[in-house]
Amino acid sequence: MKFCVLVKEDVLVFEALHAENASDIIMSLFRQGFVLAPVLIEANNSENARACFLSRYEWQEVTAAFQQRKVLVC
Repeated sequence: MKFCVLVKEDVLVFEALHAENASDIIMSLFRQGFVLAPVLIEANNSENARACFLSRYEWQEVTAAFQQRKVLVC
């Protein structure tokens, strides 16, 4: 499954893109002030997606990806 990463301050949410209610959840998180990180993660579940993200990326890389308008793939 592919997961997107939503960020607000120090909170990370990993949402499966193909989940039935993913668009509703993502829109709800946007309304709460979350932003979509430029990261796409392939994982079996959200726990594995979180582990992949935390072991692979540093905040500087994510910030640079925002600035360069590119997507990081894990």
